[in-house]
Amino acid sequence: MTALIGIALVAIIAGVIINYLNYQYRMVMAAERERLSVAANNLDMYFNARLTGLKLLAADQDIRSLEPKRARKKLLLAADVLDFANVALYDPSGALITDLWTVPGYTQPPFKVHDIEDSFKTALSGRPVVSDRIVCEKIENAYISILLPVLDDSGNVAAVLLACEPISNIAMIVLREHMPENQYFFVMDSSAQIIYHPRLAQFYPEGSLFKDGIGGLLNGKSGIVSFKSFLDGMDKLLIYTDLYYTNWRMVMAIPIKTVYARVLSKSIDEAASFFFVTICFALLYGVWWQGKRHEREREQLRLERMACVNQLAAGIAHEIRNPLTSIQGFIQLMARRADKPPRREHLEIIITEIGRIDKLISEFQMLARPLKEPVFEKVNICKLLNDIAVLMEGQLHSKSVALTLQLPEVGCYTYGDIAQLKQVFINLLKNAVEAVPHGGNITMAVGKYQGMMVVRVEDNGNGIPPEIIDKLGTPFFTTKETGTGLGLSVCYNIIQNHNGQIKVSSQIGKGSVFTVLLPLAEDECCMLPVNNEQQGFCV
Repeated sequence: MTALIGIALVAIIAGVIINYLNYQYRMVMAAERERLSVAANNLDMYFNARLTGLKLLAADQDIRSLEPKRARKKLLLAADVLDFANVALYDPSGALITDLWTVPGYTQPPFKVHDIEDSFKTALSGRPVVSDRIVCEKIENAYISILLPVLDDSGNVAAVLLACEPISNIAMIVLREHMPENQYFFVMDSSAQIIYHPRLAQFYPEGSLFKDGIGGLLNGKSGIVSFKSFLDGMDKLLIYTDLYYTNWRMVMAIPIKTVYARVLSKSIDEAASFFFVTICFALLYGVWWQGKRHEREREQLRLERMACVNQLAAGIAHEIRNPLTSIQGFIQLMARRADKPPRREHLEIIITEIGRIDKLISEFQMLARPLKEPVFEKVNICKLLNDIAVLMEGQLHSKSVALTLQLPEVGCYTYGDIAQLKQVFINLLKNAVEAVPHGGNITMAVGKYQGMMVVRVEDNGNGIPPEIIDKLGTPFFTTKETGTGLGLSVCYNIIQNHNGQIKVSSQIGKGSVFTVLLPLAEDECCMLPVNNEQQGFCV
């Protein structure tokens, strides 16, 4: 079951990571699509301006007159304003009416109409068109043509206005958009010929293999395809989109490893921010949880103390009743002998019994008072154990249990909260009383082991099964029918907070030993007896 849960958690975490990386990939690609869109819009606006200028020229009366001299003047003006390499006017049969070639050294148009036959037919149908690439002698002199119909007064196509645009002009428009390293744009016409590419000369002339590999970009208006570069052999992603005024494709080439690097970089940055926020929340939660845990521990301690108080109340009532009976008897005796002064020994007994009652009440009040924050002070463990023996005398007497105290006269000091330490040893002694049979024996001894004070509570009860010993101190774990399991849990927590520990050893049918180790006060470290093996303090 645990393995299945582990596999499920790994699958969930893997799914989250994969979805997150996919999300980052989509974000990176969306940013690159936006960059491509900006570059494509720049080229569209460029062609829009050119087409608008030519439409105005085609509507001019001098052009519509089809008279070479009149038309040539307007062609000269258009070439000067729009900066075309060549502006020409053709009749519907493809015969040249007049032209103006602005490039020095050219007196005749660098092409024949059949070079752009499809585009020419489109213009004759009444629609403006931008041709594919046309090469004149060298790729460096390549250009494209923009063709518009010239309409007569009846709305029929009377001529075709043609303007030549060097592909170097288009390159200038594309290069306006700054590109990161290893990325570039290129422009491809509807015949899979390159209009612009940073390394155009290495592509020209485009072979059939190249056209077949790149032809997939013509299948849709926009998309993403993978491509292995012919120039550097790198695997790349080609993001492409169509242009509004042409049948061309604007393409952005990005190495796949660059895309992955950006995805990883963004993921690391956001993961670092996420982990920072998570750590802050974890710290806040830790503080809150520690506060709640402290409250629970205090409540657990309070409940256990109240349980001890309830159990001790009956024994203390019995212990108080005995001296009260003695006091009452002596006072009655004195009342009957009112004419005689009370005997001194009787008064001393009364004073002793009153002192005993006062001591019992004081110890009971200390145990029953509300919990406060622990106050560490120098504590005499031997005196504390003697006080506990007096406090527990009623319960010991009720089962005829013999309690033996093996307490040294010196070196019994540690630092701790006296009320909490008293609660620990009352719990341990009470458990021992409950564990031994009627007339059993309990020993409480103090010694030293490896620089620590050792307090042993040993009984001759039935012992504790080995499988249960490791569970002792677990909250709400108990073997008693009416127990809560809080007593030992509280004891373990108190001793741990005093930088000590509790160890348990037991043999079935022979009894149990609870050993409490506490730090010795610094000035007491060398005063406890060293013969620990004789006293059984090897832990």
